[in-house]
Amino acid sequence: MNPAFTPTTSPTGLRVHDRIENAQFELYTESRVAPTPIATGSGHGLSRQPDAEAWHTSSDAGFALPVDSAVAFDTTRITLPALVDVFVWQPDRTLVGKTTNQESATYPEQGAYALDVDIGSMKLQLAVTDPFEIHRTDDSTVISFDATATVRLGARSLHTAPEATITITDDVRDGMRAVSLFGSALKTTTPERSFPTLRGHPPLVERGDAFDAPATLDAPDTGIAIEIPLDWGDLYRVSTLAYYLGATVQPGAQRALVLDGVRYPFPSASGFGDAVQTLLEHVFLLDCVVRTEGLYSVSMHERTAIEPTLGIDLSAAYDAPPAERLAAYLGVPFAVTEPHGPQWPVTADIAPDPGRIAALPFVVDDLANVRVHDAQPDTTSDAGHGAEAVSSFLRSRSQPDRDQPRVAADADDVVVPPDTESIEHVWLADGVPVGANKATAADYQASLACDALASDPIRVVVVCNDPSMDAEDCVSAVYGMRDFFEFDISVRHELSTSELATVLESTVDFLHYIGHTDATGFQCVDGRLDARDLDTTGVRAFLLNSCQSHAQGRALVDRGSQGGIVTVSDIDNDAAVRVGHAIARLLNNGFSLLAGLSVARNVTAFGNQYVTVGDGSAQVVQSRSGVSLLAELAATDAGYEVSLVGYPTTNTPLGSLVTPYIPGNDTSYLNAGHIGTFNVAAEDLRSFFDHGVFPVLYDGTLTWSDKLTIEETG
Repeated sequence: MNPAFTPTTSPTGLRVHDRIENAQFELYTESRVAPTPIATGSGHGLSRQPDAEAWHTSSDAGFALPVDSAVAFDTTRITLPALVDVFVWQPDRTLVGKTTNQESATYPEQGAYALDVDIGSMKLQLAVTDPFEIHRTDDSTVISFDATATVRLGARSLHTAPEATITITDDVRDGMRAVSLFGSALKTTTPERSFPTLRGHPPLVERGDAFDAPATLDAPDTGIAIEIPLDWGDLYRVSTLAYYLGATVQPGAQRALVLDGVRYPFPSASGFGDAVQTLLEHVFLLDCVVRTEGLYSVSMHERTAIEPTLGIDLSAAYDAPPAERLAAYLGVPFAVTEPHGPQWPVTADIAPDPGRIAALPFVVDDLANVRVHDAQPDTTSDAGHGAEAVSSFLRSRSQPDRDQPRVAADADDVVVPPDTESIEHVWLADGVPVGANKATAADYQASLACDALASDPIRVVVVCNDPSMDAEDCVSAVYGMRDFFEFDISVRHELSTSELATVLESTVDFLHYIGHTDATGFQCVDGRLDARDLDTTGVRAFLLNSCQSHAQGRALVDRGSQGGIVTVSDIDNDAAVRVGHAIARLLNNGFSLLAGLSVARNVTAFGNQYVTVGDGSAQVVQSRSGVSLLAELAATDAGYEVSLVGYPTTNTPLGSLVTPYIPGNDTSYLNAGHIGTFNVAAEDLRSFFDHGVFPVLYDGTLTWSDKLTIEETG
């Protein structure tokens, strides 16, 4: 299912729609256009050995990089309704120039040009042969021609899926062979592997009677190996590193990294997991810096920060074979890279048994920090965890109008995971985790099927089965407040069990439920509906904003939902309304379930009573810019201090770049966690706010860039 192109009439132009990822973008022309489909390559992107036929076809169409689908049309001007970076290439991948923020550029000569337009949610290219000019208004990027020109517009989905399945037994040696094949999904072993579009999804793993791997899985020959004891826990710990390095995992009496036969011992067991993650973050950041010597020579903040103290030749490192490059990286002290790396997006705690390996490819695809779960976690910590955290998590906080018969959560089922500094936390072990996303292999596998369920238009259903919660009912107005997306929004009140069952069984992109639940089901006007009595559900993602909704949410995920946000304790009405409004707007602006909940927790002291189930990376829609941003704002004597925090998404994972459109800035930053802090004058802050709609945390209060006036912050 390739991206589709549809003419628009008001305003005139084209809508590009990737149905698999629910990603849409519009570009506008001075008059109506009649797009004609043209041939493209296979859309596989760069690879260790690029597909010659796909590359030839894309080059014939004038594109510098492969695309999935393309059309041609005539126009004198194209307006992109956003400030976006534009890379100008020749079809042979020679970079001609780049413009960002408010920069302009003119290309006065006839020639073959491919304009790579960085919209984030998908890859767009414009191929032209006529002279053109790039300029920007306050909130748009304009490409204009002296006369009517033929433009070829190509699009490539950022969707990735595993291409094969490996079967293993419960012998850890089979597990090592499987993880050694994860690197077959890498499209390159150069430093460009730090770009998410050049990292494919690792193959799936299932358990069976004998080892079997398709012959099509071709692991890269990198000269890199990781030696570990025959231990499932150690295998899980090194899985992400092995995938990213394209390394072979093999048995060894001593834990070691082996580069072209040269051994580099890892620390003892007590520090092994931390050492593996430190090495991964070190290598990843250096790859991001070194890749600026290759296809994308951009001004990058992280390179500026660490280059003076690196002590290695970046150009030589770029050209070196993988093992030689990694050996050079090991010569750079970790203290040089540690302060400047991105906040790691995901930590996954996993039980060290072969029964969990089916979930491993999915968290490795996120480059997760995979930790091994201790079955006897520390419950004495005073850092918001331990016994008091469990007690608080289970404590009833309901108002009288929410007091309904309920089944209390069992404290024995509640698990307090170790702290993590990652943006998101996934739990792949027994129990209900406090503050983490409970997931299973089945959840991730179901999400692959859910990718094809996105409807057109996007269907959102708000169900209010509690008259006392009418204040939250108005969230229906929040959904659909987006350019470029078509929504079908319906609001249902006081449903019966049969009516609610019909909603749950129908195709719905997002369900926002307001009412009462407990372990026995959803309260309806004529009784209770237990989701466990349903055979299947068509709801792709959901928010069950009601007391003790975890069991019902878990049931929906088990019956086909991709993921959702639920509660494990009682919640009071005021907190529920505030959280409901916040989550609605965050999801409507492209935040994932996990990222949206992380930000929404700022609106109430009881935010940890909400958790995610299933695939927390699920999104209702894609972010307009591809990157979900939170701005933390503080007033200063000279103006304002703006700190930007990035939340990677499925389409802009770790390794993507973001260029904050703050006046005067032409520097790009890695997109995860704290991006940067900027001192701006009042007029520049207003200009920045006008470039998009995003959440703002000001004086401890969550608001939005289109709601906050400069006078309110003065």
